[in-house]
Amino acid sequence: MFLLTNRWILSSGNRNRDFTSSCDLGRTLCHGETGLARGGFFANEHVFASSRSLARRYGVRPRPTLQTSHRLYATAAEATKVALVTGASRGIGRAVALELARVGCRVVVNYASSESAAMEVVSQIEAIGGEATAVKADVCHPEEVDALFAQTTERFERLDILVNNAGITRDGLLLRMKRDQWQQVIDLNLTGVFLCLQAACKIMLKQRSGRIVNISSLVGQLGNAGQANYAAAKGGVLALTKTAAKECASRGITVNAVAPGFIATEMTHGLPLDEIIKAIPLGRLGEPQEVAGLVRFLATDPAAAYITGHTFNVDGGLGIGASG
Repeated sequence: MFLLTNRWILSSGNRNRDFTSSCDLGRTLCHGETGLARGGFFANEHVFASSRSLARRYGVRPRPTLQTSHRLYATAAEATKVALVTGASRGIGRAVALELARVGCRVVVNYASSESAAMEVVSQIEAIGGEATAVKADVCHPEEVDALFAQTTERFERLDILVNNAGITRDGLLLRMKRDQWQQVIDLNLTGVFLCLQAACKIMLKQRSGRIVNISSLVGQLGNAGQANYAAAKGGVLALTKTAAKECASRGITVNAVAPGFIATEMTHGLPLDEIIKAIPLGRLGEPQEVAGLVRFLATDPAAAYITGHTFNVDGGLGIGASG
């Protein structure tokens, strides 16, 4: 069963959680922060370009070939891409920001309230020789989104990658959920993604290139008791991903979604993990860097240039059979 008990709520890497006293929803599993794995999932893969004749005939632009090493990028230009990660001060967003910096991206670390945590991420990126800046913005407010993207282009003069990760939960049973609980989650988890997509696409359409990855959740595919607002928002992100992919593909922009399942964090301590793990075919919780590694592939790897409009689950098989 997906819902193991009414105490466990599956959610993505969000920065705030609020449990109503009217229902016993217990702990929330969230995406935390751990050390990043070395090397990349596809570091030893080769990408074979189409022949010149086929390229001319079908308009295929040859892609760089990866070398058999731990260096992800084949050219210096690829190693200076600019990435904006929303909600990057903690959890999955933090892991993604560090992973993108590890492969050479210049990173904008967006945060809404945790300035010290965001600056810590910037310091960690700089410590490994990377370049990063922290920008405060609540992405459910259009004017703050505009300022966020304006600061990004003023600093780096372009935007190659957007990772929509910011989100919250405001859990409650359907019949007891207050309208402000509903609206807060929809505003940030869905409208925030929409606003950032709009802002990013305005930049990327002019560049005729870009990669966008939206962090959704398995809840958006399966639903979850006590999370009507969250499920609706994350399900909306999946549909929005497909629509944006169709609208932007002709300009060389790919749009994909990643849907995490149960990810190990310090917040899982004290939970009956043995019972949770029994429901996961791979028999363990996921790690934040496993989500970040997939995001990095979709956002930077030449092998992902022909992938768009898809949702990729990182759930240990928990959602087998679910469609995104």
